[in-house]
Amino acid sequence: MTARRRIVLLGGTGFIGSALTRKLAADRGTWDLLMLIHRQANLRVLEQTDTVTGSLSSFDLGRLDRFAPQTILHLARLSGKGRWGRLWAATRGARANARIIRHLAARPAKPHVIYVSGTLVYGDCGAEPVDETRPIQPIAFAREYLRAERPWMSALENGAIPTTILRPAWIMGQGSWFEEIYVKGIRIHRTIPLFGEGRNLMSLLDVEDCAGLIQHAVREAKPGRYYNLFAPGACVTQQEFVERLAKLTGAEVRRVAESSIRRQYGQAMLEAVTFSNRSATQYPEFMGGYSFKFPLVDDMIRHNLPAELGGSR
Repeated sequence: MTARRRIVLLGGTGFIGSALTRKLAADRGTWDLLMLIHRQANLRVLEQTDTVTGSLSSFDLGRLDRFAPQTILHLARLSGKGRWGRLWAATRGARANARIIRHLAARPAKPHVIYVSGTLVYGDCGAEPVDETRPIQPIAFAREYLRAERPWMSALENGAIPTTILRPAWIMGQGSWFEEIYVKGIRIHRTIPLFGEGRNLMSLLDVEDCAGLIQHAVREAKPGRYYNLFAPGACVTQQEFVERLAKLTGAEVRRVAESSIRRQYGQAMLEAVTFSNRSATQYPEFMGGYSFKFPLVDDMIRHNLPAELGGSR
């Protein structure tokens, strides 16, 4: 009989974490799961799951010793509003992550830590393919939040703890940018915003496949590596994306000037909605070992649109 793998999940109640929690909970015969809880959670999903209450900064690290995980999935991020709020949250997050790293480094048996980041850390890369060797040039919200990630980048580079960092592309799902920007806009105004010129490339990934790739990484990802996560057949310009959405919903595309975005929402939001990223990877064998549920752009759009707007949700 194959031994069950002991996994600690940090950040399991967030956007990606909730999808990952459901996947892990559906496969209880494979994992023993300990999950950090710091706010309201779906108790039905967490049935038969061990939990520890607290924040990333203060939870009892002794629980890690007693549980003795082989893998830690780290999706937790302290958040803040505005540039200074994000900077303060990232500073606290860096301290919290350094605390965890010090504790794990002192253990004789060190777990494999899989930390989930994002592709804003690469910056605006135009039409060039962006694989894991791309230099870090953070833009938008990543300028501040990268501070919290750097302790894990250092742990990965110096080998203090077996560490893997995952960098998902634009993630579509309920509660994501897709719902906030597009679904609500179509419902309320019957319009679809096109930000700036719309020539920026968007590599896309459904949240269910993002969770599936993280689960896949538990078995297949190697420590000491960065992995970009994306659906290989789902990279389009923003212009193409909104045109497909308009064709499906019948809503009208409305161009929003960059100056209007900057004035209303700030420079960080402007960079976030107009940066260009064509995700690529040095590790095709890792991506090839996963079967995508939503491999194409149109699959993702239909899956995440409500039925009354022409989708399947």
